[in-house]
Amino acid sequence: MNILHTSDWHFGMVQHKANLYEDQRYFLEQLYRIIEDECVDAVICAGDVYDSSVVNAQAIELYNEAVTRICMNLKTPFIVIAGNHDSGPRLSACSELLRIAGLYVSGRLTKELRPIALSDSVDIYAVPFFNREEVISLFPDKAGEIKDMESATKVYMDYIRENMDKSKVNIVVAHAYIVDSELSESDRAAQVGFASAVSKRVFDGFDYVALGHIHKPQKISDTIRYSGSPVKYSFGKEEKHNKQVVIYNTDTKEIREIPISMLHDRKTIEGSYEELLGICDERNYLRMVIKDKHASLERFATLKEKCPLLLELKGLEYENSGVGAAITIDQLERMDETDILMEFLKEECEDYEITDEQLALFKDVVEWSKKEDEIS
Repeated sequence: MNILHTSDWHFGMVQHKANLYEDQRYFLEQLYRIIEDECVDAVICAGDVYDSSVVNAQAIELYNEAVTRICMNLKTPFIVIAGNHDSGPRLSACSELLRIAGLYVSGRLTKELRPIALSDSVDIYAVPFFNREEVISLFPDKAGEIKDMESATKVYMDYIRENMDKSKVNIVVAHAYIVDSELSESDRAAQVGFASAVSKRVFDGFDYVALGHIHKPQKISDTIRYSGSPVKYSFGKEEKHNKQVVIYNTDTKEIREIPISMLHDRKTIEGSYEELLGICDERNYLRMVIKDKHASLERFATLKEKCPLLLELKGLEYENSGVGAAITIDQLERMDETDILMEFLKEECEDYEITDEQLALFKDVVEWSKKEDEIS
């Protein structure tokens, strides 16, 4: 059997006012073709279908389209687990009914071991994202040894190992952070949650472990893989990622990487302000770094006219600030008139300090101007 492994779709993600809906739909169209071309027998999504527990209608529309195309049109079983960004109860609503249609959703950790039997010889254990306290509640007799996520994960994996049919191909789907796996800027939850990291040893004994959570595709061991996110969600290291889905063959144990192309790539471009003004890019999400000037609102707006997908602008540090100046489009849209004035004074009049009286007068003028607009 050919089993396709993907993860970390993050439907509903919006960055700096950029809606990634079309980028994610572009991935789905490739996914459907791969399922057909590679004769895929089952699809796994190892968590983070959504970017948050409460998402917009477009995100729900994408997920609904994906499960309908995969399960109904392509007649392919689809195994989904909840990640740390998902709402497990929401994702797994009507799960018993959905199993009839070939959609297997695991939203909450349970002691009831019910492997998904894809055939007489292949069992899949779908383990949703969990915390230490959930494992303690399931195994109170082992509370003394469950000190951290490492021991909690080992206890649950031991439970699977003790009860699984070792004559079969046993696959685990999980959403976890493995120690020493390579992170990128979009792995924000993993970066702040290092205490939740576990060693790869806790997943010993399984034929294949399909992991989600980390956005860079990477091989942890011969049997443990991160498929990575199918879309680039950050600048920096992730710009160089080769996005993919993974296909595991249960008969030969062969693992193949199938590349995924981007609708919009991500690029960081550095140069003088004059050099950046000469760039016209309507294709890629950009982060620009001005090497000889500060990042100002005016410069951001000017560069965005030629590069409409410019998301972030960085420039020289302000004197004595010790911090690099950066402007993003969502910051720009959050600024009111006073914020803009203070930014202007910082950029153009470095040694000038506005007095409280002057600031109060400015606010009075702004209010008067708004009233004049309403009257007219």
